[in-house]
Amino acid sequence: MTSRQDITDPRPRYRQIADELRAEIRGGHYAIGTMLPTETELCGRFQASRHTIREALRLVEDAGLVARRQGSGTTVIAHENPGRLVQDISRVGGLLQYPDETRLTVLRARDTVLDDEASALMNMPAGETWLRVEGIRRVRVTTAPICFTTLLLPPEFAAVVEEIGQEPGPVYALLERRFGLRLASVDVDLSAGGVPATQAALLEVEAGAPALMIRRRYIDETGRVFEVSHSCHPAPRFHYRATLRREL
Repeated sequence: MTSRQDITDPRPRYRQIADELRAEIRGGHYAIGTMLPTETELCGRFQASRHTIREALRLVEDAGLVARRQGSGTTVIAHENPGRLVQDISRVGGLLQYPDETRLTVLRARDTVLDDEASALMNMPAGETWLRVEGIRRVRVTTAPICFTTLLLPPEFAAVVEEIGQEPGPVYALLERRFGLRLASVDVDLSAGGVPATQAALLEVEAGAPALMIRRRYIDETGRVFEVSHSCHPAPRFHYRATLRREL
């Protein structure tokens, strides 16, 4: 089987190759558990450089269809996308929000009193009442939730709850537009954990399943914390990829 570049196709060559490989995998050309051709074989088939082939395989891996291990080749692990979302971070904004193809669906919103842990996190007095918003975030083209998110907002921002998830974009940007805020900085904490029992059924996983926890504190120009989010991502569903460049 050979494949030549379509010069009328505006997609980058590596993406053309990735799409062709994905179509073959989904069509059953490669059985689950079998190996894809080697990089050298794919270079010959597609008449492409090794770098181009590796970028194409990276996209196929990101789709959750194959697993790659250096020295062992590329193994087919699924015929369909299992619903994992990969977020490429090439700028700071990538850490502050989710891609536009995701939506946060609000499940419930209620007042909550800050305990000692929450007050220390937000640098606010314990005992204050804030609005607690809980929701599930999904990729529009899949059914598997990618995370359970809890938001803490000042109670005067309650009017935005009905607008969350209606349009693409982060909640902090919605708050900026509605209330004239201006984001100055964001503290981001990433850690490993287990899916809480109270969230497991909603995330369609077992309680205690491995998860990536992401907590963000949004701070305005006055130094005030105006939003805190905590998201629990089951391990197979979401991961970050970042490219860091050395400052010259």
